[in-house]
Amino acid sequence: MSLAEQSIDDQLLKIHAADLDEVVTSMVWIESHPAGEVRIDSLVFEDSPRLGGADEDHVRVLAEAGDSLPPITVHRSSMRVIDGTHRVRAALLNGRTTIQARMVDCDEGAAYVLAVKANVTHGLPLSRSDRSVAAARIIMTHPQWSDRAVAAAVGLSDKTISRIRSRSSADAPQSNARLGRDGRLRPLDSGYRRQQAAAMIHERPNAGLREVARATGLSPATVRDVRQRIDRGEDPVPGRYRTAAGQSPAPGTPMVPRQTQRAVSARSERREVSVDRQKLLAKLSEDPSLRLNEAGRRTLRWLHHYTVDGEGMETLGRGLPGHWAPEVADLARSCAAAWQTLAEQLQQRAE
Repeated sequence: MSLAEQSIDDQLLKIHAADLDEVVTSMVWIESHPAGEVRIDSLVFEDSPRLGGADEDHVRVLAEAGDSLPPITVHRSSMRVIDGTHRVRAALLNGRTTIQARMVDCDEGAAYVLAVKANVTHGLPLSRSDRSVAAARIIMTHPQWSDRAVAAAVGLSDKTISRIRSRSSADAPQSNARLGRDGRLRPLDSGYRRQQAAAMIHERPNAGLREVARATGLSPATVRDVRQRIDRGEDPVPGRYRTAAGQSPAPGTPMVPRQTQRAVSARSERREVSVDRQKLLAKLSEDPSLRLNEAGRRTLRWLHHYTVDGEGMETLGRGLPGHWAPEVADLARSCAAAWQTLAEQLQQRAE
């Protein structure tokens, strides 16, 4: 792979690490290339993610803008138009024989991803069917990309990408890891690796989070979750990661029986997450991304209303008549389960 090809691959990884609401995707890299005049008859119009061809109404609208349109993007080695087919058609409609273009160097796979991203983020957007076809192709050419990374490239939800991946998995090359939007590779066999982490924690209770993470290929946040599950006497592997019924674990994968988990929990000092609730709520209330929109304000009101501390719980317990204790205990367990589900969802987003 050439240095130029490596550069575009690195840039695509950086793009996936960013929030697409805050960064103008791949255009940041493309616009770093100087624009120059190219002959329109030298351009190639093939392999476009827009399967239905050019939209003539859109071409006429662009033609009225004259020379004020931005440069097109062209794959240097093939002269294929990556982004700007409608602008080229508009230039021809205006009698032009040349057009301003930025020439980029990358491999064919990266060029296709750039074409998709460009047609998702600006100009005339791709249809949903175009984006679905593009997603299936990217899954084939980049099998290690996570559902979220592919979703960011084609403008679909990660759940939709998951369904497309499941339909095309028989033909797609298989990878035992997924490349996330932050550019980090994560294993698909997270359940097995959690079991490995649990076994290591059992054998070496004082091992640090990063040490266990390096040994198992998990993130420190996931190792922390495994340790906390063991301390609570729970399975270190959440239900969504557990081995399917009738399927054997990978050879050599250490298993941690439930009784061992409870033994570890009994021997270990219970680790509680220490949070200054008032300080955290104050910081959240000062965040403009929460304060300045209705969804954020609703989240803040909810957190202020439902966040509790140990002292408040003791006061509630003392003031409750004994005959209501079983029912309120069930209510508390139900609320705790709901908070635990939320914690797991947020933990998963942070990994």
